[in-house]
Amino acid sequence: MAILGRLEFAFALIVAGALTLIIVNLIKGLSIADFVIPFYWLMPSRYIFPLIMGVSSDIIVNIIAGLIALISSRRIHSTVWTFVPIFAGFIAGGIGGILIIIGGLLALISTLTSRSD
Repeated sequence: MAILGRLEFAFALIVAGALTLIIVNLIKGLSIADFVIPFYWLMPSRYIFPLIMGVSSDIIVNIIAGLIALISSRRIHSTVWTFVPIFAGFIAGGIGGILIIIGGLLALISTLTSRSD
């Protein structure tokens, strides 16, 4: 029972991280951050978005990594599929990537401990 709870929590972390990656990079790519984020014009984007967007400054790479993590999050009950979101989170980086990596590691630990029981 506890393993199912850990997998559900890992799924929620991966989905939250993937959606963060996708939404923030779409906002940055469409250059609508001035309208979406209140008082965005008071803070230069070099302070806000590098932390959220991640290591890869390429917006397309981050969106694709977020989509890959979102699609693979449905299959994290398999040990092999837990490596896909970890790799996607490592490629993207940032807050969304960290959430994806934590969720993938939690899913990996859950699947490995369920196999040993």
